[in-house]
Amino acid sequence: MCFLTRHVALLFKVHKFKGHLKQEIEVFLSNIFLRVLDSPNSSFKQKALVLESLRSLCRDPTLLTQIFLNYDCDFNAMNLYKDIVHQLTKLGGKATTTLSSSFTKKEAEEEFELSLAGMEVLVTILKAFLRALALPGGEDDTDDTAGAAIRGILQLDVGLAATSKSPIHPSTASSASSVVSEELPKSDGNESAEGNRSAQVAGRIVDAFEMKRNAEQNFEIGAVKFTLSLKGGLAFFIANGFVRRNARDIALFFLRNRDKLDKTQMGEALGREPDAAFVKEEGLESDDGGPGFWVRILHHYADALDLSGLPFDEAIRLFLSGFRLPGEAQKIDRIMEKFAEKFTSQNPDLFPSADTAFILAFSVIMLNTDLHNPSIKPERRMTVDSFVRNNSGIGQDGGDLPKEFLEEIFDRIKEQPFSLKEDDAAREKAGAHKQIFDTSVFFERSTFSRSTADDKKREMFKKEKNEMMAVTQRLIRRRPDQNNRSQATSLTDTISPSDVVKPMFDVTWGPMIGILSQVLECSDDERAVAVCLNGFVYAVRIAAHSKMSLARDTFVSSLAKFTFLGSLKEMKRKNVESIRTLLSIAVIDGDFLNESWGPVLQCISQLARLRLTASGLDSDESFLVEKEKAKKAATPNRGREAEESNGRAVLEAVQEVLIFKVFSSSVSLSAKSLGHFISELIAVSESEIAGNSKQGITGMEPTGNGTEATKKIGDGPAIFSLQRLVEVADYNMNVRPRLVWAQIWVMMADYFAKIACHENAFVSVFAIDSLKQLSFKFLEKPELSEFNFQRLFLKPFLVVMEDPCSREDGRELVLRCIDNMIRTKAYNLRSGWKVVFSILTRSATDPSEKIDYLGLATLQRLLDDHLNDLFIPLEDTTLVNDLEALSALERRNRNSNVDDFVGLCKASLSFVQREDTDSPRPAGLSMRAFCHTAIYSDLLAAKRILPPVSGEQVRTTAEGITFGIVVYSNTFPNFSLKTEKRPAIRTRN
Repeated sequence: MCFLTRHVALLFKVHKFKGHLKQEIEVFLSNIFLRVLDSPNSSFKQKALVLESLRSLCRDPTLLTQIFLNYDCDFNAMNLYKDIVHQLTKLGGKATTTLSSSFTKKEAEEEFELSLAGMEVLVTILKAFLRALALPGGEDDTDDTAGAAIRGILQLDVGLAATSKSPIHPSTASSASSVVSEELPKSDGNESAEGNRSAQVAGRIVDAFEMKRNAEQNFEIGAVKFTLSLKGGLAFFIANGFVRRNARDIALFFLRNRDKLDKTQMGEALGREPDAAFVKEEGLESDDGGPGFWVRILHHYADALDLSGLPFDEAIRLFLSGFRLPGEAQKIDRIMEKFAEKFTSQNPDLFPSADTAFILAFSVIMLNTDLHNPSIKPERRMTVDSFVRNNSGIGQDGGDLPKEFLEEIFDRIKEQPFSLKEDDAAREKAGAHKQIFDTSVFFERSTFSRSTADDKKREMFKKEKNEMMAVTQRLIRRRPDQNNRSQATSLTDTISPSDVVKPMFDVTWGPMIGILSQVLECSDDERAVAVCLNGFVYAVRIAAHSKMSLARDTFVSSLAKFTFLGSLKEMKRKNVESIRTLLSIAVIDGDFLNESWGPVLQCISQLARLRLTASGLDSDESFLVEKEKAKKAATPNRGREAEESNGRAVLEAVQEVLIFKVFSSSVSLSAKSLGHFISELIAVSESEIAGNSKQGITGMEPTGNGTEATKKIGDGPAIFSLQRLVEVADYNMNVRPRLVWAQIWVMMADYFAKIACHENAFVSVFAIDSLKQLSFKFLEKPELSEFNFQRLFLKPFLVVMEDPCSREDGRELVLRCIDNMIRTKAYNLRSGWKVVFSILTRSATDPSEKIDYLGLATLQRLLDDHLNDLFIPLEDTTLVNDLEALSALERRNRNSNVDDFVGLCKASLSFVQREDTDSPRPAGLSMRAFCHTAIYSDLLAAKRILPPVSGEQVRTTAEGITFGIVVYSNTFPNFSLKTEKRPAIRTRN
């Protein structure tokens, strides 16, 4: 019942009355909820109730957004959303800590359930973001195992808690907008205008959040400087606008930030000499930094405190809670003198004068030191009678203060010493550390000792509860005027949750990746691993869709490292599940991964290698490396057993179809995403061929320890990614618009040309053969006029022929591919002929005689069998005589024929040796090329090649054909151009 009441009240307040009860909600969540969650003394039930309430709150994107906008984006409020995330992260981290043996089995189980529930609530926040963005995963209820167990233990209404998505809780971004719109005046129905208004207001709020965050970062820098140097830190705060150089402003600044600044330095500032100045400038008033500046700060600091009605020792406790007393007696004297003056002025009926308060304050401080200094033996410590005797005669007219009054002060000081919160926390931490080494925990504890520990824990929580109540009352009393509400509060109702997901996730992802990585690395619990992996999936999806590249890359890289692919560590079930999760992300969210494809594809490369090894098949290294080197690399080593074990694990758990689905799904990627995918795939392929494909996954280089074989394990060249690159090209070639595909192919073509010139013959041959297969498929589709896609696609073949570093067998394979292409695809060649002629021309100057003869043979076959595919005959004589009747397209096609003819002529001319050289060509080669002149002259004389049409940008073409005729005339002056007439040549469409 308590849970339901708290849950309903919380939702009701936050959603309906967040403006009127803003500070009450802040106090309720921060000083009660989060403190109970953080306290080591609160019970399992209390923490569980808080967690389930937070789970219900975090499930709703609207409520979560309102908390962020009203608090984290407000300069005058605490970072409530950030604190919630921090506390949940801190709680989730306890799942990886080893508990002391002082915990019973039940307590250890409860601690783990709480930690796991904290992680589930963190993941619930991510799911709320997904719901706000209308992305998949927002409605998943899988991350609720610990929550369900806790609700079962506490006998809560599981049905209500699990279905807390009440009508006011939207499940998508659109429903969130509708809820907000109900609170606004009716608009004209223009949804686009409403969306733009929401985005504009969100931008203003987010700008305020960014300003606040930048200010907080600068404050942290200033706090560090302040700790190192009092004047240097204070000067930084003044220069950055945190405070003016005014004694009163600095005193209030110290008071507001007493929990953030170094209290030792604050004590030094309040105890400085009366004539000390902040800056050495003549004529400055003491309040503006001149002599007496620090004393003025002390006075303003004390005047800002409200000590009325407080017991004397409690007033001292409050006064000293903001700074640490300096060690010099004179400084303490000045500070306590001002305290006595302030206390007496606000409590005039208690002491006859400020002198009495001053003397008693000093005596109380001495009592606190005497009673709680561990170096003083108990028998030498001050007694109550000694304390009363020491303070005799300080009352009015030399009288004594009431004995009961002094005894009450003594008892309270003895029970609760003066101390700073930082010191208390340090002592608690030291006590916990000491308990770990307590030898009593190795023995069975009695029921009595256990009962004593429980009683002590309850007593400490009671103390914390009283403190929480006191702080809550004090904070609520300081409630500001409603007229002074911040701008963020007044604008939040118009904002859709989807407009604020990005800055909220920016706050969340840093601590979240830390805790997810920590738990995934240290815990083997299946439920914890499942929660962590779901968190990775949701975080990557949110970061990717929100275009937060740093967060996306960090999450993907971290998950890739947890796969253990590329390392010699033995895989566990969680590592295999990490692999499956990474592949799932690649398939579902691949369109938004961009540069993050790199780690994914590296893991897939290593995964394929492991599967190949485990299945007993030969690896790529076995045929890409010379036999002697392969044997040396195959030497048994201490890491091979781990690799074989990992290979068997992934072979059983990761199906091959899931791997190849990553590549087949590339057809659904956008053009930009496909470009990133191919770019990263090329990078992985390069690392495979270079033999260092593991680099980038584990983030570690091979160490100097171990044998050479250990370093080289699996590091031989591989072509898995090169094969996948061919498949991706095959999948996308005919489904992409030609203009889009041309841009993508430029990137792929450069890489294929580079690999085709690789020093490894097997790699080179595979690259050229891949180009051949892709080219044949590309040429199955005819090319339209005015396009040059074929020339772009076939260009890698020409690059190989022209590269001086290419292998002879590679160039030979290129020529055979061109020959095969002419034999089977000549009827579809258009702009590709230009590349074919350039390749044949280049073959004529190749240093290998074999390449020369092969190039000429290919050219001869073209002339003998496929001349009509190059120059298609036509019977329409209008195209010959009536130039005015030609359309613009027919004119350009006619000129294109001339270009092809010139290229063909140049190819033949390149085989004819016209000058004496040191390495003359075989006479037969030039004679065979000489025979081609009859064909070309015959075509010209019969007007099968028509002159170019002027005015169609054919200057280069006309010059080329003229050059061809002149060269032939000079080389073969007795050759006759008179032959029988043949049909005219029809231009291509």
